[in-house]
Amino acid sequence: MNSTTSAVFQPLGNNIFCIDAFYTGPDIACCYLLVDRDECALIETGTALSVDNILATLRALSIPKDQLRYIIPTHVHLDHAGGAGALMQQLPQASLLIHPKGARHIIDPTRLVASAQQVYGQKLFAQLHGEVVPVDAYRVQTVEDGETLLVGQRRLRVKHTRGHAEHHFCLFDEQSKGWFSGDMFGVSYARQRFTKSAYVMPATTPTQFDPALYQNSVRTLCESDPAVFYLTHFGALNFQESQRDCLLRQLEQYAALGSAFAGDIPALENAVLDVSRAELKRLLPTSKIEAEVNALTLDAKLNAQGIAWWSQQQTSPANA
Repeated sequence: MNSTTSAVFQPLGNNIFCIDAFYTGPDIACCYLLVDRDECALIETGTALSVDNILATLRALSIPKDQLRYIIPTHVHLDHAGGAGALMQQLPQASLLIHPKGARHIIDPTRLVASAQQVYGQKLFAQLHGEVVPVDAYRVQTVEDGETLLVGQRRLRVKHTRGHAEHHFCLFDEQSKGWFSGDMFGVSYARQRFTKSAYVMPATTPTQFDPALYQNSVRTLCESDPAVFYLTHFGALNFQESQRDCLLRQLEQYAALGSAFAGDIPALENAVLDVSRAELKRLLPTSKIEAEVNALTLDAKLNAQGIAWWSQQQTSPANA
């Protein structure tokens, strides 16, 4: 990582910079700065606690604040959009682009905060997210499926993607042939980029996980023959078809786990780790597997909650 005037970021080529959001620690969540001519876009914001490093990165790259045209969270989960309001206060020329179903939560984040506090608890929520600030409605623009955005002369194509959240979209950058995929191409940290292939874990946090829709979104993203996925968790991932297949297999198994362990969250968490363990056996010698499984404990806990929520929806009277 480059470190200049306290900025922590990584140049990725194609005028794309990965900025650490310092969510729970380094190299866990990030934002992406895309630059073309005298305009920039920031994809994801991290939390309110991420703002200082984003602004420090702009200073380190000698980018004036008024060149930031768009702030673009892929969805409104707070590790992706929680810093939007605080950041918009610092970047008065920027507009915020968001999925139509997410706009109201950016303008009034009350329900979003309450939902996240149920997942994390109030104390941990405050430590992880800081203060969630509303964004003025007149600065919020919605983006439609298939819409094309211009940053300078650079074209970004919007694709609405369901399965992780109903208000999720991804952006395809024609120049790098890369998807800014939010949570739709899963989670893959630096330690999980193995020699044979990267391990990619689905991101199924509550409360809108749907395994079939998630699988469809993964297939759709891969149909564009991408060169790279810019993961929010974490960094650029050079695409291989084995990563797609890994995600699809796990999502298939998650759907089966939902009915098998729906009422037993601890057992479901262990079952999610078993799914990861089986995938890691394809990539690593036996002696190294358990250390990698242990590193996924928090992700498994969140995924189990999403699977349990989805399973409950399948058996509720409204869906009977």
